[in-house]
Amino acid sequence: MARSTARDEWRASGIRLLKKMLERPNLSLSAAIANKAIKQYGQVAKPLQLKTVVNLARGCNVILLAGTRFGKSQISELYHNLTPKESKAVVVVLNPLDALGDNQVLEKKQAGFTAINLTKLKFNPMEARKITRGEYNFVYVSPEIFLNSQLFTQLYFLPKFQNRPSLVVVDEAHLIYQWGRVKSKRGRANKKKPLLTNV
Repeated sequence: MARSTARDEWRASGIRLLKKMLERPNLSLSAAIANKAIKQYGQVAKPLQLKTVVNLARGCNVILLAGTRFGKSQISELYHNLTPKESKAVVVVLNPLDALGDNQVLEKKQAGFTAINLTKLKFNPMEARKITRGEYNFVYVSPEIFLNSQLFTQLYFLPKFQNRPSLVVVDEAHLIYQWGRVKSKRGRANKKKPLLTNV
């Protein structure tokens, strides 16, 4: 009997990628992703974009440092395209600015994906249920919602939702140190009644 590794366990939970893609060696997988990029964007993907998507597909944690206009958002799109449509996979993107999230949602919609930017004004139990059902391919979350929203905490730890995320992205990661300034209310959240019902 083969011993299971952490990577096997990671693959066994949540979203699985398309088997026909994962069975390919890295060069073949990279070529297949490159072909998808040409079809979707009408241009050749950069070597670092391809390498990043291949490493994500292999279950590796990846830190990518790249400048403006490099095409970082295309990486998560190319990765999302490796998931079976029926899985209703969700890419969760933590971003520091609501305006940035709004712009990225617009870009995703123009690229043919469904997306929402969870802000204090837009995030409510109805949207939480849509997210749980996998109605959005990309979910953008601000630090305030991620750290302080009891509703988001309930959503994130629901078994139904835990089977949806295929990837978690931290955008503008150099700003994470500022997240400590966001006062966390999690200690008090456990004492409140559930906000998310009938999911």
